[in-house]
Amino acid sequence: MTETAINLSQEDPNLSLGEQITALVADLYYPSESDEKIEFLDAPFAIEGTPDVASLKMFLGIPPEVTTSEWDVETFFKPLLKKEDWFGVEELGWLKSAEDLHALLTANLTDIKIYRIGSIEIDVYLLGKPTEGNCVGVKTKVIET
Repeated sequence: MTETAINLSQEDPNLSLGEQITALVADLYYPSESDEKIEFLDAPFAIEGTPDVASLKMFLGIPPEVTTSEWDVETFFKPLLKKEDWFGVEELGWLKSAEDLHALLTANLTDIKIYRIGSIEIDVYLLGKPTEGNCVGVKTKVIET
């Protein structure tokens, strides 16, 4: 786990929301058939609230016919927050980062939506609206064969 993520547990008020999210996802991977990196997403959506799936596809240049579905926040975080008996220090650090990320996002974003775009190799976007500025969140990929 990075030093920044460790220090974040004390919630540094000098860091922006984006910096806090970036620090928490520095060592996080989303578990699926292929564990994929979770990344901060500063979405350039100058709209009120979070975009609907059609708007998101338009912003990202994804054809309308591409398969989409939605998850709720708890479904997205369920595999990240699952504690296993075999977890060592490193895995417990990842779990702590995931718990902190869940708390940070749910406390600081409204209108959170999770979109799954594609099939088999699925792009996942968690987006929400902070009190100021454009949508932010995280993105990752899940593999489901």
